[in-house]
Amino acid sequence: MAADTTGISESSYGVDQYGADQHGTDQYDADRQPNRNNGNDRGFWNRWSWAFFCGLFSIVGAISLIPSVGALVGEITLRRDCTEITDGTVTQMIFNPTDPSDDDSSDSWTPVFRYGVSGRIYEQRYSVASSDPWYEVGDAVTIRYDPADPNRYVVEGDHAPLMLYAAITVIFLGFTAVLPVAIAIKRR
Repeated sequence: MAADTTGISESSYGVDQYGADQHGTDQYDADRQPNRNNGNDRGFWNRWSWAFFCGLFSIVGAISLIPSVGALVGEITLRRDCTEITDGTVTQMIFNPTDPSDDDSSDSWTPVFRYGVSGRIYEQRYSVASSDPWYEVGDAVTIRYDPADPNRYVVEGDHAPLMLYAAITVIFLGFTAVLPVAIAIKRR
């Protein structure tokens, strides 16, 4: 061990018995506890793990946002194109049993609508199923259809598909915004 000019020996780590390093700076706080540099000595992973996880959420959100926006735009376009009105009837309710291995899902029902356009009968399965049946067999409904393609239709007053696609789009938009929001908060 080398001795400094005051006669106090220095440890092999360059810090004397009083906690001063070779340059005279104190490595201990006021209570003589080792100074941990106020948390600034964290490793790379600890400093950037938040960015990794936030980035992962944003990437998944952005990838999922593309088809959800496509479905929402498709539903809006369908509603815009369906300008003609006809009467329809619920002909059946299709039972969709739940997967026994999935504890979070429940049985659902999908209505089938029958309507006529220019003497031709169309029977279409609805695009949305519900756990509590919204319709019963024999219910009369008003159908709005696309005159260019009567296979394309919406049920008058039923906004469930539109609301479903809008909600999914908002959720994925929220996932996409995680990283930019985290960066904005971190800069404060």
